[in-house]
Amino acid sequence: MKPVNNKAKALAAIISSFLMTCSTFAFAAQECNGTTVTTDESSFEISESEPGFVIHSSTGLAWARCVVGQQWNDDDGTCDGLAVRLTWQDALKLSNTYELEQRTDWRLPNIKELASIVERNCVTPAVNATIFPNTPSGEFWSSSPKMTGDSGRKVWAVLFSTGGLDSYNTDQDFYVRMVRYAEQH
Repeated sequence: MKPVNNKAKALAAIISSFLMTCSTFAFAAQECNGTTVTTDESSFEISESEPGFVIHSSTGLAWARCVVGQQWNDDDGTCDGLAVRLTWQDALKLSNTYELEQRTDWRLPNIKELASIVERNCVTPAVNATIFPNTPSGEFWSSSPKMTGDSGRKVWAVLFSTGGLDSYNTDQDFYVRMVRYAEQH
């Protein structure tokens, strides 16, 4: 085994420092106006045996509580790890093999589905932080292409910093939250 040289140690320290700085910005303190939320916690069902996803009663969708790259931590009731950013094509490919709580029918949400979990009274991030803890404040891909003649290859995304919607080129790197249809009980 080769010994690690000082340049490699210095580079590792710089990368580590950069990642810590980026994660500080991505997880800035959420700011909310007023005390009423638009995505009430009672509209989400959390299973004690499968707390890694929630069922949104108003849409019938099951949402992964953690962003792709993060893992649910039962002990702390939060999402741990570094959320990854993917191109739209990579996000679509991942949805074909994504597994959570022994389920493999996860997919990229369409723009209306993704917008349904936006918390309109909060920013940075604009999401119910109890239901979706440690959500980065950034852009999240939907599966919905922009349907205009002059748009080229653009896809709709939700900006969870503000809750806004916009379209972007598919080669950009954004976060991904998976969804699936919930089972009927």
